[in-house]
Amino acid sequence: MSPTPATDGWIAPLRAAAWPDLTATHIDALRRFEAALTERFTAPAKGKQLLALRRSLAPQRPPVGNGPIGATVAALAQFVCGFHDLDLRDTVGAGHGRMILRHGSGAALDRWAVRLARGELVGVAATERHGGSRLQEITARITPAPGGWSLNGEKCWVSRLCEAAAFVVFCKDPDDRIQAVIVEAAGPGVSRAPETPSGLGGWTWGTLAFQDVHVSEPYRLGGEQGGAGIFREHFASFRPLVAATALGTAAGVHTTVTGTLRARHQIQLLPRLRDTTLVTLGRTAADLNSAFLSAVTSARLTAQDSPQADVWARSVKAHGVQTAHRAVEDLAPLVGASGFRADSPIAKARQDLGGLLYADGLHDSLLRSAGRTLMKR
Repeated sequence: MSPTPATDGWIAPLRAAAWPDLTATHIDALRRFEAALTERFTAPAKGKQLLALRRSLAPQRPPVGNGPIGATVAALAQFVCGFHDLDLRDTVGAGHGRMILRHGSGAALDRWAVRLARGELVGVAATERHGGSRLQEITARITPAPGGWSLNGEKCWVSRLCEAAAFVVFCKDPDDRIQAVIVEAAGPGVSRAPETPSGLGGWTWGTLAFQDVHVSEPYRLGGEQGGAGIFREHFASFRPLVAATALGTAAGVHTTVTGTLRARHQIQLLPRLRDTTLVTLGRTAADLNSAFLSAVTSARLTAQDSPQADVWARSVKAHGVQTAHRAVEDLAPLVGASGFRADSPIAKARQDLGGLLYADGLHDSLLRSAGRTLMKR
């Protein structure tokens, strides 16, 4: 098999020292996945094309399994996806559907385990107009109804708006407890209003409204445990994957910039590379590698049910995305005007990572909450 740039250029060198349980079999699976991904993906791609790609790649997903090695492979697969385009972040894995697989039961679990395995997509709807990080202030509500519950309310800034087959919606019950419920996207009373984002435009994004939407009891996740615990547990797992994907995108830009400079130097278009250019290449590579190691470590802590997992996930997600964004900002000028053309993948990466700075909560909020947790110890 020909070398795959993300797996062989960035992942393989870290394997022996960082992840001794990552075997040659895992690396070969990642290579095959990356080869299938690059064979079938043509940029730029939009929602329906990305969803079709997700479905076609479902049989090619690297075997994740359970425990730390499963979390490692999942994070590495996200890095591979981000390396080729940040819009590929939902190409592999259960994504937000993981909440159904972990906390669903009965008919809901039976139905969605099959659909997720086929490559269908589940979105999450938590954010409201006041912002996404204050879960206790949400206003969407469920009230008792025959055979289950009735959901009313609105969610905004929802990604995968038109591609998701269902959403896990966070709402309050009559006792003001947070609940998580599964809502079929095409069900009665569900309306979607797409908006145009700045960056992260591969998947649709916008407002999701619910008017007297029926939710059967099996579609309420977690039973009496409620939704707050589900939210914390899920995002402790999900945030390191976001960081790994963002860092993959920046690593892709680094590889592109390095290759461009090398080619220009070889044909004497650039007779000499400035010291500042070489320093930037070295520094950004070190920054990306260290943040990438932190992201995978965070994923492994979650898989081990470590008490440190949640604070690591919050700080690593903020640090990883900020590091990726800063690296691309520093690398883009090294190739000159070509890196700022509208059709440049480098320009797209800059815009996408800029959008990701605001997705899943402002990073100051994540870091503040991590600091508050550290102070309580």
